Amino acid sequence: MLTFPSGVYPKECVWQLVTRTKTFRNPYNNAGGQDLTLPGAYWSAKLSFATLTRAKAQSLLGTLTALDGTAGRIQMWDHAFASPMGNGGGTPVVDGNGQTGNTLNIRNCTPSVTWLNAGDYFQCGNQLHIMIADAVTDSAGKCTLQFRAALRESPADGAAITVTQAKAIMRLVDDKQLPRRSTNSRVLSDFTIEFEEAIDG
Repeated sequence: MLTFPSGVYPKECVWQLVTRTKTFRNPYNNAGGQDLTLPGAYWSAKLSFATLTRAKAQSLLGTLTALDGTAGRIQMWDHAFASPMGNGGGTPVVDGNGQTGNTLNIRNCTPSVTWLNAGDYFQCGNQLHIMIADAVTDSAGKCTLQFRAALRESPADGAAITVTQAKAIMRLVDDKQLPRRSTNSRVLSDFTIEFEEAIDG
């Protein structure tokens, strides 16, 4: 599993959680409208780069080439929100087995603080989530996280929670994402790379 190279920062990054919904309407008069949320929400990311130094350009180009187009997988984080606005302290882990859906009980956090804010990211296992409400810890350092997308697998009790550089497993959207090289001393300039979350299995 590759990891996005450290020290290489985009000038702009756009992360989006792409939800899947279906709307049902009366076929005769288009009235009503029942909206259904479907499983399978996934992350998309678009990273734009300005002129990079040769060392950073080669690091990025080598990593992207190693992906072999859409076949490879890479761990990535949202560079614009790499650290949470909330306290995020402690050694957080999952609190209890058998948890599913859009909430998760955790423990070992900094007690009595707003631990994560709405809009903060966290990682559980290999899945990236975004908070939809503030999580405030009790005096024992426990809290409940409310988030999207829903858990795809029930994490084990004691599984680690990551809040700094929380990552998703991504792949290139197609086989034509590698930037062109030039002979200038600054070898990569003004290009955009698009990724989408790899949901395997």
